[in-house]
Amino acid sequence: MSNSIADESPEKYTTHPPPHPPPSSFSSLPDEIVLSCLARVPRSYHLSLSWVSKHLRALVRSPELNSLRSNLHKSSLHLCVEENESNVQWLTLRPTEETETTEYRLVPNPTPFPSPPKNGSSSTVVVGSKIFFIGGGYRRPSTDLWILDTRSGNMTQGPSMSVHRDGEGAAVGVIDGKIYVIGGVWFQEEEIQVEVFDPKSETWELAGVENMRMVSRCSASVEGKVYMVEYKKTSVYNPRDGEGERMVHMVRHRLWKDGSKDKFTDKVHRMCVVDDVLFAFFEGSGLMCFDTKLNVWRRLLGRDGKELFIFHADAMAECDGKLAVLYMWGESKVGDDVTMTVRCKLVSLHRSGDRICGTIDWSGVVGEVPYSFSFLHCLAVSD
Repeated sequence: MSNSIADESPEKYTTHPPPHPPPSSFSSLPDEIVLSCLARVPRSYHLSLSWVSKHLRALVRSPELNSLRSNLHKSSLHLCVEENESNVQWLTLRPTEETETTEYRLVPNPTPFPSPPKNGSSSTVVVGSKIFFIGGGYRRPSTDLWILDTRSGNMTQGPSMSVHRDGEGAAVGVIDGKIYVIGGVWFQEEEIQVEVFDPKSETWELAGVENMRMVSRCSASVEGKVYMVEYKKTSVYNPRDGEGERMVHMVRHRLWKDGSKDKFTDKVHRMCVVDDVLFAFFEGSGLMCFDTKLNVWRRLLGRDGKELFIFHADAMAECDGKLAVLYMWGESKVGDDVTMTVRCKLVSLHRSGDRICGTIDWSGVVGEVPYSFSFLHCLAVSD
């Protein structure tokens, strides 16, 4: 008698793993979850995301996304004003609590900050909750590095750079958590041009020599590169470019609404980065943003294509995901005391097609300073 089990085909009892379920579609998720994910994506990627589907395009352009981004990007805007090196004040921009509508005021820091190093206008950059003061002031080059912990209010001296650098001529930027310092060298015999500081190990490294001595202090890091805006040109330093030139100099171009392009030589006054987008205020052209794909500057306009009526900028920085523009305008006199009014405009930013548009969410007076005071530093620091 044959064994019935043994006679049966082995394929009958062969087990196969169950088929994988089909991958979930991103669009099948609830809008609340999709918006939460989009709020964590840099704004520079929003245009590419809007091409995926009509639904995703609507979410990218929705006011709900702007609101979520504002809540995620919590930061404090610190403003340093000075009359001279012996009279320096740190202020922070805060919403008021005693009014029905949201208003803003410049108030003394909750944690008192010491005065910046006596090198005057040294280069400054922020990593997390710390402010780094690099080099010296105008025609006072220095190798110094000072670090201000904004949470404790403690100022400590870090390790020195290899060469003396002038804060007026040194460009700084943060890439992958490290601080890059470019140019600002007065002494022609010095060959070291680019140094990198690692805040974790607190060490300096040499990153190479570039074909420049002095650069504009109007610099910022965007998309893993350091951008420097100078007279007639915009320079880009890419530390990851191992094959090509790490430093690229471009003639400065401006793109108009009708698609025409021309060169422009406006003097740049202020620069900052909001959500990985570079903004600058120019003497004649006003507030502009830089298109890193076309390498052109565009005027920042509203969704309706009209100007935002921002004609002055003594300081600019990111504030809770928005662009904060501060300026002194109008004076008042009480007895022998003359003060200047400090005004602020908060601009929310959003994509419209292939460009960034702005909306002035709030505008008003945020404080007063003595007439002889000027803005020294304006920085956004993570809370």
